[in-house]
Amino acid sequence: MTLASFSARPHYLVLALAALLPAAAGAQQIPNAGRVLQEQATEPQPPAPAPDLNLSSPVPATAAPGGPQAGVSRVELTGNQAFSSEQLLAQLGDYQGKSYDLAGMQGLANQLTRYYHDAGYPFARVYLPAQGLERGLLRLQVVEGRYGRVQAEGDAALAAKAQSYLSPLRSGDIIESAPLERAALLLSDLPGIAVSPIIRPGQQMGTGDLMVQVERADRVNGSVGLDNQGNRYTGQYRANAALSINSPFMLGDQITLRAQHTSENLNYGDVGYSAPLGSSGLRGRIGYGYTGYELGKEFSDLDAHGTAKVASMGLSYPLVRSQSRNLTVGIDFLHKKLRDDYRAAEIVQNKFSNSVPVSAQFDLRDSLGGGGLTYGAVTWTPGTLKLDGDLAAGDRVSARSAGHYSKLNLDIARVQSISSRWSLFGRFSGQWTNDNLDSSEDFGLGGPAGVRAYPVGEGYGDRGWLTQLEVRYAAGAISPFAFYDAGRVQISTHPWLAGDNFRQVAGAGVGARVAVGGWRGEATVAWRTDGGGPQSDNRDVKPLFWLSAQYLF
Repeated sequence: MTLASFSARPHYLVLALAALLPAAAGAQQIPNAGRVLQEQATEPQPPAPAPDLNLSSPVPATAAPGGPQAGVSRVELTGNQAFSSEQLLAQLGDYQGKSYDLAGMQGLANQLTRYYHDAGYPFARVYLPAQGLERGLLRLQVVEGRYGRVQAEGDAALAAKAQSYLSPLRSGDIIESAPLERAALLLSDLPGIAVSPIIRPGQQMGTGDLMVQVERADRVNGSVGLDNQGNRYTGQYRANAALSINSPFMLGDQITLRAQHTSENLNYGDVGYSAPLGSSGLRGRIGYGYTGYELGKEFSDLDAHGTAKVASMGLSYPLVRSQSRNLTVGIDFLHKKLRDDYRAAEIVQNKFSNSVPVSAQFDLRDSLGGGGLTYGAVTWTPGTLKLDGDLAAGDRVSARSAGHYSKLNLDIARVQSISSRWSLFGRFSGQWTNDNLDSSEDFGLGGPAGVRAYPVGEGYGDRGWLTQLEVRYAAGAISPFAFYDAGRVQISTHPWLAGDNFRQVAGAGVGARVAVGGWRGEATVAWRTDGGGPQSDNRDVKPLFWLSAQYLF
């Protein structure tokens, strides 16, 4: 199509050119399939609380002090294999030549028991056997705690399939926290499965039988919700639904379904299937997502429609799985087909991309201050982009985004407990690239997951960073909070037009989250503090209100 064909319709010329060319610095952009796809992305959520496995034994109580004392010149250990006698005796400090009563001698044994527990041997115990203490020699007996039976029980069909997850825990091995936690948590991670591990006294002295109760949990769970958190031009008001079908075909597999409909007739649907590949924690997944949109409001005259289709497959593996720290690596293949049809201007754009995101997700619970949780993800995404027709021609004289590209993303957050009710939340998200990117790969600032004082669609660019800070108060079912958000983007890595190539915004506000039974709700109000009026929306609304309500089942 040539520019001459627009001569009879001059009021579409600017819109058509804006649609045809990639984003220029500082210009308001018409939402397209790539941007709509980006706006469907969600921020990382904190991991669910780890199940309380309670797989440990207490340190024996120390006897009451008093009574006869005896000098100790040497300690002899028997039964220890995990640590050498030299390593263990070093934990006792300067004990030689001192006199101890029975409580003091038991205290020496308890020191070594605690050392074993801290080193990850929760069922090890060091005893003070009956002895004569000849020539100042104190004998201590180490029972490191070994597996007797290791058995899954409960639902017969599930238990038989779950037994392979316990295969790393062999009868006769020392009971160690790390492999025990990993096996129990990998089982509990399986959708639709409830797991309760218990260690009972074994038939032989110093052994424990690990019995893991495996039962069927919810076969189906999901959510429905309403919010006003969409882009105004593709539908600010949204209805959302999600459904998970747990273990439908085998132990631990899952079907996921998600759908969304907006007030401007955007329709989104996603179906996924994942399943364990063996019992090591390796998991495979496939998925397909479809988004169809129409542009409304000020862009309704353009009669714009579009679709975004994404097919995916991937693998994930937990390198570290424990109650206090986790690290999962993943690799995916994504194939995207993006189509924008500006019917009034008779312009059709098609884009195709293939990418291979490589990611690492992590979380860490610690006792720093009042205790806290750090979680997030780092992702490197190499890919290729292909443009068709006039879009490719326009790209060659502007952004040059077609061809190979790569980007690096980091999203990290921390919840820090201050007291039983007060906590702090901080989040940093950033994207770096050395390429001019398509809109489907850009980094955005506005909306309820970003700078909440600006609308969805505000501040998109190739490079950028975003930070969120919250002060939270837990008041039963209601948790009010105050927040401050700020961010900055570089619109084009390599600009091709003059003008401001950066957008920086900030805002602050207050809000509240509510959780009652299966109901969840959130309301926030935010005021701009830096950045001026929005560039992605003709309206200048201040403050901005965000609302959401959800029911979990």
